[in-house]
Order: sequence, then structure tokens, then C-alpha cells
Amino acid sequence: MHDRIEAAHKKWLAAQEKVVNIMQTAAPADSPVDLAEGIRWAGRLTSIAQDWILEKNDPLHPVLFLQQGPYRKFIVDNPDVNYHFCVLDDQQIYRLSGSRGDAPYIGLTLGTDVYRWGSPGGGAMGTLEQSHIDAFTLDASGRFSITIGGPALAENWMPLPATTQHLAIRETFTNRDTQQPAELKIERLGEPLPAPRLELDAFLEKMETASNFMPFVADVCVGMYAGTAANLNQIGGGTGAEHVEEQGDEVESHCNTEMAYMGGRWKLHPGEALEVVIHPPRRPFVYWGLTLVNPWCESYDYRYARTCTNNGTATCEANGDWRLVIAAEDPGVANWLDTGGRLEGKALLRWCLAPGAPQPTCTLTTLDAIRRGNNHA
Repeated sequence: MHDRIEAAHKKWLAAQEKVVNIMQTAAPADSPVDLAEGIRWAGRLTSIAQDWILEKNDPLHPVLFLQQGPYRKFIVDNPDVNYHFCVLDDQQIYRLSGSRGDAPYIGLTLGTDVYRWGSPGGGAMGTLEQSHIDAFTLDASGRFSITIGGPALAENWMPLPATTQHLAIRETFTNRDTQQPAELKIERLGEPLPAPRLELDAFLEKMETASNFMPFVADVCVGMYAGTAANLNQIGGGTGAEHVEEQGDEVESHCNTEMAYMGGRWKLHPGEALEVVIHPPRRPFVYWGLTLVNPWCESYDYRYARTCTNNGTATCEANGDWRLVIAAEDPGVANWLDTGGRLEGKALLRWCLAPGAPQPTCTLTTLDAIRRGNNHA
């Protein structure tokens, strides 16, 4: 028994060391801030695995928790989003209830076991069911109750497909200062169950899963960032539905099918800037948001600087376009995205409920040209 515990703990520690090695191998040699954030990121992955897999992973006693925030970021977090997450059992029935709040978009995604990423025999992966809160009936005050699983109901019901392991909720804001967040609660329906106990075999299995999960995620993040080098100073991509249908990898197959994802690498020389023009779709849409990202697929620190923006916070031009400027220093325009002195990074553009979302136009220019143009406006 003690040998099993010792072996599991050694693997847990070895996984953390492997994450650090992955980070050090990929760290940019000319960016001390990216290296410092990489060291912090390695510790955050350990914290994430501890919290998500070892602590909040009981589908019979579900916990709907905030998965990300300013101090815990995961595979290109969006600062405009409250990420709620809960582990489910496809043999159970659940009730999601609460008050909608003011966020323009609240997406509900049911998917397979993300915690098995990197584990042998993980099986097919991906999004299995997708909807959003406004597809259901809410009362006049915005309150709702949605049944997940069990026999089909006439309204406010989502199926719980076989192999479903989680519910992910993306509560997407355009202005956090003015929009009230939702109140959300999930509960398992049916006969009450005994209070859970920490069983040794189950806990060691979770340690095994977590130990596979951490370096897998680290490899994914490093690989995602490296892949953007082929799209230099351009931003492009496709819909979440396409990624899910393609089943190209374990991570992209878990996209929200009501969203589009467009990304690319920006690389500047001193005195340069990247101008990004977001064009409005021809049909009504709910949200777009652009986020600057480090080599570890974490958003830049958005607490004290403007490192992301969206259709609610960015200044719109008379023709309906949004003209953004990515630069290491202030170019003197309204929609400056601050790189914090960095000259290279990743940008990710997300759209919600935006049929036919257009690709943005990107132009490498100089700070002097932008400032001259702004003065002549």
C-alpha cells in the first residue's frame, strides 16, 4: 500500500518537473518577462490539476466552480469570460438553475473527459452538445431552470449524451463594469446519496490522471504558440463547429460550436505596430473579443493595462469597423492594446453567435505613421 502511495507521489512530482523542462526548452531567449511568466505558469498548472482533478471531480456531488481568472489561466483564457465548469456523470440527471444576469452570451457546452487528456485509453474526445442560455425559457426576471439528462422534456431540457463528463459555461461580457454576472447553481436529481469519503484507490487514480494531464497541457500550449509562427502578423481561423467536426486533436475538438476562433503571431521591431481592423459581419452578432497572449497561452495581465478589447469596449469608426493597434508603447489612439514592452506574442480573436464572421485586416506599420494619421484625423 505504501509503495503505491510513494509511486503516485513520485509521478506527481516528476510531472511538475517535466512541465518546467517543457517551459525552459520553449522559453524565448530574448524575453525575460515571458520566462518569468513561464515559471509562474508551471506552478499554476500544478494548482489547476490539484483543484480541478483532485478536489472538484465528483459527479455525484457536483461543484460548479469558476475555472479561470486573473491568477489562474488555461489554454488562451478570455478576460471577458467567466468560465464555469462542472464534472458530470452521463447516467445521472442534473438541474442547472439561477438568474441570467446581463452578459450578452452564456454558452452551455457538454463534452467528454478533458482530464483524460494525455492519459492512455482516453478514447474519442470533444464537444457533444452545445446551446446557450437564451435558447431556453426564462421568466420575466431572468430566472431559469434547465434539466440536463433523463427523458426528453417539452422545454428547458438538454440531453446528456453517452460519454459526457463535463458541463462548461462561458459567460461572456462586453463590459464587466456595468453588466451583472449570472447566479448559477447545479444539483444532481434523484435519491440523496451518502456523504462522500476520500477513498485511497480513487484518489491515487486521480493523482495518476493529474500527472498525465499537466505535461500534456504544457505540450499543447507550447505547440499552439509555435504553430502561430506560420501566420505572422495576420489573424485567421475558422469556426468551433469546424474544429469539433474535424476531430483534429483533443483540445480543439472541445471548442464551443457557437463560436469562431481566429489567431496569429504578431512580431514587431522597435517603433513598429500592428494595426488590426475588425470588420462587422453582414448579419447580427453578439460578441467579438481580441486578446493578447504569451508563449504559455495565457492572456497578458489585464488588471492594470488594456491587453484585450471587444465590441463593447472598443471605439467604433463611422463605417462600422473597429481599428485596433497592437504596440509596445502608446501610439496615442483609442484602441491601443498594450504589449507591456514585448515585441512578439500571439493574438486570439473570438466571435460569439456571429454567422459568417469576417477575417480581420492586419497591417504592419510604424508608431510614427499611426501618430501622424491620428493627428490628421
